[in-house]
Amino acid sequence: SHNRQVCSTWGNYHYKTYDGDFFQLPYTCNYVLTSLCKSRSGYEEFNIQLQREEVDGQATIQKVSLKLDGTFVELTQSSINVNGKQVTLPFGQFNIFMERTNSYVKITAKLGLVIMWNEDDALSVELDSKFQNQTCGLCGDFNGVQLYDEFISIDYGELSKMNGPTETCIEVPLQAENCEEQVLSESYLISTDSFVEACMADMCHCGNSNNSGSCMCHTISEYSRQCAHAGGVPQVWRTDQFCSVETCPLNMMYQECGSPCINTCSNPQANQHCEEHCTDGCFCPAGTVFDDINQSGCVAVDQCSCLHNGMSYKPGDTYSRTCQECTCKGGQWSCVGLDCPGTCSIEGGSHITTYDGKAYTFHGDCSYVLSKVGHLKYNFVGLYITNRIRLTPTQLNV
Repeated sequence: SHNRQVCSTWGNYHYKTYDGDFFQLPYTCNYVLTSLCKSRSGYEEFNIQLQREEVDGQATIQKVSLKLDGTFVELTQSSINVNGKQVTLPFGQFNIFMERTNSYVKITAKLGLVIMWNEDDALSVELDSKFQNQTCGLCGDFNGVQLYDEFISIDYGELSKMNGPTETCIEVPLQAENCEEQVLSESYLISTDSFVEACMADMCHCGNSNNSGSCMCHTISEYSRQCAHAGGVPQVWRTDQFCSVETCPLNMMYQECGSPCINTCSNPQANQHCEEHCTDGCFCPAGTVFDDINQSGCVAVDQCSCLHNGMSYKPGDTYSRTCQECTCKGGQWSCVGLDCPGTCSIEGGSHITTYDGKAYTFHGDCSYVLSKVGHLKYNFVGLYITNRIRLTPTQLNV
């Protein structure tokens, strides 16, 4: 179970700390979500900040700023920058790796941290247990105790505010009227009480608006994600009328719980060795893999193309190389050996290259057998008497 070391934020300004405390902070300020502030060395290995904005009345994450072991990363919905330079995914260097998996941007830091952002409202940080009781920020101090000391003060948000000198932020009013409780399915893996309260707050915020039925979707989505983090298998709960998702690209299909290790033409068995918990997002239908060669969507394995020297080859296409002919089959090259001549040579009287291309040096002033067929009485003989002797099909009797 990953649940005890995950901090997350989603939807209508909701936060859940490493230690499982829930709260709302309805501001569009730039906040420190989590940082290493109590290490013995005093070195801040990581600092993660985020800022929200309101778009058509819905809260979304505008910017995520990361400092990961000396590398600075900035994420927005339109670009990703590393140390001030825009990059494309996947991207990797010695201490971080960034990729798109299903419907998320995933950042894995070698120091022991994984960040998942859906490029909308939800972001989670999964932190190695070695950092317990050493963190600051809205994610809390990671000491295993809810409401220990980080949130005693009513101004806990002020301690984590990191606005720039020219930035301003506003408080988003949350309505306080009573509203009917929306019940989530009971789970033995995680408590539903805090999520039910979050749903109620979302409904209150929407009031009697036309889209009040969809106001709780972000919180139910987070509940489903937390269930998966805890090792559960979330069931299908979305319908066309309730919390429906946008159409997936190409011919992919949305799943609430699919393997993040996607089978592709290049690696059609990736899922067989996957140890990560399931995630929501767009996946290929059963019996197909993602065509990562031509980026054409989901195809049957036998329709996969192959790559060679940066060029794409269709199924059944062939190419030849030394003593081999290779055929594209199911995204992989199948090669067979061909009969081909071999050459053995001597250069400079002592530099020998074998039939298989092995080069070595041997000094001697005798006569030596360079090559022979064991069951015949004829041998090929070369004498170290010239600068270059190249064997030919002539048979010399020893």
